[in-house]
Amino acid sequence: MSHINTMMAVMVVSLSTIQADNLGGEASLGIFNHSPNGYASYSLPFGHSGTSANIVDTLAFSEAQDIFLKVYIEHPLPVFPNVKLAYTALSHEGQSQVALFSWGDIVNFTGEVDNSLSLDMTDATLYYEIFDNWMNLDLGLTLRYLSGDMAVNHEALSFSTFIPLLYAKTRFYFPLTDLSLQLEANAGRYSGITSYNYELSARYTLAMGIGLEAGYKAIYLDSNDLLDGFDADIDFSGPYAAAVWDF
Repeated sequence: MSHINTMMAVMVVSLSTIQADNLGGEASLGIFNHSPNGYASYSLPFGHSGTSANIVDTLAFSEAQDIFLKVYIEHPLPVFPNVKLAYTALSHEGQSQVALFSWGDIVNFTGEVDNSLSLDMTDATLYYEIFDNWMNLDLGLTLRYLSGDMAVNHEALSFSTFIPLLYAKTRFYFPLTDLSLQLEANAGRYSGITSYNYELSARYTLAMGIGLEAGYKAIYLDSNDLLDGFDADIDFSGPYAAAVWDF
């Protein structure tokens, strides 16, 4: 009996060690310096067609900075996928002079307009580790909740929807260094909405899993189905920097 108890104790300790070695994750908090580009228009049903407005030249949106957050949870359980949660906020404001401009119930307006745009993206991703050595490869599926609003003077619109996306991430480690390169991306088309985003970055790990990451980030959205009468073909891109904790 004592031998059985000893074996059981060893098995429990070994299992605990395995789970401790394999249960972990990563968290990062960063700042995204993004420049906007593209077009948007808003037409009321049976009303005047809205102007296809360049969001930079017509609406005067310019470079802005916003935060983003990512958390990964990985476990040793077979079959069950790992989990990634992410949140990104984008916002732009501008003031411009327009001529014969139409937006919703604003028709053929000439004068000064105050413009704003905000987008919030909340992602839940389930993924599997395909490779985990000097090169990591993760593949999975993302469900994104996209919400936002856009306004020109008093004429504002709001929208929200869910978008399914494919997910992939790969990371390359430089031998005998604390440097790594990473590419992470989502892409998909669903119900009249085309969207993709990617990050290309370099990371330096300092100590105890804490590191610094910097790179280039881009987000693209093309849809005529977010809201009746609202068409958008817009993207946001630029450098970013983040603090990372790999635990």
